[in-house]
Amino acid sequence: MTDSEIKIPITETSNPLTVDIDISSSYDLVGLLHQCDSEIFEGWDSYKSNNIFSDDLIFNLQRVSEKVVDILQKRNPACESVVFSGCGTSGRIGFLTSKSINNLLRNIDYKPCCEYIIAGDDKALLTSQESPEDSPQAGVKALQQICKKKKKVLYIGISCGLSAPFVAGQLLYCMEHLDIFTPVLVGFNPVEQARNNPIEGWNETFLSVVTKLSDVQSAGNGFIINPILGPEAITGSSRMKGGTATKLLLEIIMLNALRQLSSSMELGFVPDEDASHYLTADGAIRCNHLMHMYETVCKETYPQALSGGLHEVIDWAGTSLNAGRHVYYIGIDNIGVLGLVDASECPPTFGADVNDVRGFLFGGYTALENREGDLVIKSCPPVQEIIPIEDTMRRSYRDHQGSELEIGANYFVGTILHSLTPQDTVIFLTSSCSELNPAMKMMVQIVRGKCHQVVVFVCYRDANDTHEDIMPQFFSKIVRIRIPVTPYIRSFMEEEGKKPSWFDLLGVHAARRFAAELSCKLLLNAVSTGAHIQKGKVYKNLMVDLKLSNSKLFQRGIEIVKSLVMCSEDTARASVLRSLYGTNVVSEELKKMPVSEHTRIGSFKTKVIPTSLILASKGCLIHEAMEILLKFPVIRAALAQLWSVSNKTMAHFST
Repeated sequence: MTDSEIKIPITETSNPLTVDIDISSSYDLVGLLHQCDSEIFEGWDSYKSNNIFSDDLIFNLQRVSEKVVDILQKRNPACESVVFSGCGTSGRIGFLTSKSINNLLRNIDYKPCCEYIIAGDDKALLTSQESPEDSPQAGVKALQQICKKKKKVLYIGISCGLSAPFVAGQLLYCMEHLDIFTPVLVGFNPVEQARNNPIEGWNETFLSVVTKLSDVQSAGNGFIINPILGPEAITGSSRMKGGTATKLLLEIIMLNALRQLSSSMELGFVPDEDASHYLTADGAIRCNHLMHMYETVCKETYPQALSGGLHEVIDWAGTSLNAGRHVYYIGIDNIGVLGLVDASECPPTFGADVNDVRGFLFGGYTALENREGDLVIKSCPPVQEIIPIEDTMRRSYRDHQGSELEIGANYFVGTILHSLTPQDTVIFLTSSCSELNPAMKMMVQIVRGKCHQVVVFVCYRDANDTHEDIMPQFFSKIVRIRIPVTPYIRSFMEEEGKKPSWFDLLGVHAARRFAAELSCKLLLNAVSTGAHIQKGKVYKNLMVDLKLSNSKLFQRGIEIVKSLVMCSEDTARASVLRSLYGTNVVSEELKKMPVSEHTRIGSFKTKVIPTSLILASKGCLIHEAMEILLKFPVIRAALAQLWSVSNKTMAHFST
């Protein structure tokens, strides 16, 4: 790594494996994603000793699991809770973990004790709400609200790049109240690479907060879980590796805690110090078994997906987007929720329209189980009189701005189905080859009559499912994933001389379900990434059409312009501001504006970075840059044309 690269956090660094991903075939693209995800488990560059299997990390996972057990044993969620918090993808994964574990606890007659916080509240589960990420005060307020009257809280804050002010504010608050909170930070950069940029209206930086947390960890009162995964396949797109690692780490912590809870209940005693050391060592071994299970999921998913034609599905999706049409995910249970998550990530990541990729869930908000319930009704403007029919409110609000919050399969049938064309791509999501939701059966038959590009992703919960495979009756394209995770689950579950317990059944079921969900996430990420690459949203492995909706993305945009055009930071920043405000001159007033004002504009302004790249490359007027992009919408082609013209001009002057 060069000196300049060392200064860039690993999560923001370009991955050498994928510098040509934008000109790779879909088949090769899947292989590149596979190689990148392998780095999660194999380690990366000079940080291989800090990989996800490192002894220190496994030990910390076990210690955090013990904190969870302490809370579960009290059986008093009104006073003691586990709280997952994050922004964007991190917050969505935290929500999904909370939902899954609470349902497991209900099955064993325990009251749910998991809570989630996401910057931007429940709307952020479905749509980009990235501005709140920049407010540590908003983070503290959300934490205080969730933890009101709590006496003991295990707080797990997730910030893949160690950069989100929202999470930093919460971590600092936890450290100021260690009598109540045990703070845990999950991220994927070295501590020294935590963001050190000033935060508006705050005296701390993320780096200063993490430095304090390091001291708290040394005293045994907090934890930093930060394995080094290496750069993302698409630079800075932490929804991919970062989201995958977040999901598996949280699930390992919680499954291991439930396993230990089962053991302690059967033992019927409080272990002494020697027994505690044994349980800690035993728990660490079990965490290791689960980690190998997830590694197997990543190893097996991609080859099986290619055999099933995933690359063809990516091409379908790319063709749909390039034709101005849509990609729709329609799923069941948590597999379906992952479709919602993947779709929600496309606008901020690729500057996509919210309708380009949409997710729908059988059961809608009832199946989602979010705290605020039906967000369409919640978001309706206030009315002056009581409207007795709820659907009237829905229809009125849909006509304006609420349709992006509609997630139910019924909405798809009632509003979108009639407008499907052969150029749309519809992807159904399920976890069984032998069962199909009756409503899904009916929908598939109707969809196939209108749309040719229909596929099902079947991510099996049980690789040994021997029931009749009914999928060929309904789908011509089937991507099946069977993951042989049973040996790892057995290693995690088994205890010498022990009779099977309630957890042996629930734990096996949960681990298989989590494995299937991870497979589904990898497939969905591949489809949405590949499709947007084909639409020209990526240059080399850089997201060049991202929306500058928070300070992290604003700074990333400047870095993209600086690195691609090889200009100074001042030139890159000026080009971004010119593009953002549609001006040819960056005034002193504009230079002095706070970043929050830039991100307010950037949250809805499109083509900011592509236009900035043209401005910085050619030194042209704003309208000229926009004309070039109209002629060459794929940024690689636009820049190639500019550089070609520039080289010819230089050659002319040199003769």
